[in-house]
Amino acid sequence: MSFSFHRGSLSLDFVGTVGERGSDHPVERLPDADALRRWLLEAGLGDDLRPDEEDLAAARRLREAIHHVFAQAIEGRRIHPEARQVLNRACAGLRLGSPRLDARLRARWVSDAPMAVAFGRIAADAVERVSRDAGRLTRCAREGCSALLLSHSRSEPRKWCSMELCGNRAKVAAYRARARSTAQGKSGAGRRGG
Repeated sequence: MSFSFHRGSLSLDFVGTVGERGSDHPVERLPDADALRRWLLEAGLGDDLRPDEEDLAAARRLREAIHHVFAQAIEGRRIHPEARQVLNRACAGLRLGSPRLDARLRARWVSDAPMAVAFGRIAADAVERVSRDAGRLTRCAREGCSALLLSHSRSEPRKWCSMELCGNRAKVAAYRARARSTAQGKSGAGRRGG
């Protein structure tokens, strides 16, 4: 499985590892430590990370804390102190590593605690987004999805987590609803005129 990275920031993409949050059947995209390893690799957070079950549990706690912080910010509600503490503790992982520029001009983080640094980078992105871009945070408008997003547009807020996925599904559903309504209107007019 390949992960999607289209929500506007690293931390929002991390929160997106639970799909269809607004439905009765949310999709867990990090079912095991190997899935977490693949996500971290695809996110560019390290190619030599080997998370275990304890790391998976920590990742899920961080993910849910970030989701809570963003969701509350969107709704203008008070953020629970425990979620802030989880986020701030994860940010402290950045102290355990430092970036180095490699020969390909890519940043590589050097650390004796690579998982803590990876989680720190995700948490730091969340802190940056909620403190600088809270007014640009939004939810996908497709019913059942409700993915959290960062809108980079200055004119009109972003509506869909992905035009190819949710935007297309919403447009198809709207088209079908209009077609049904038109068909029902014609059949009703035919019965009345008969």
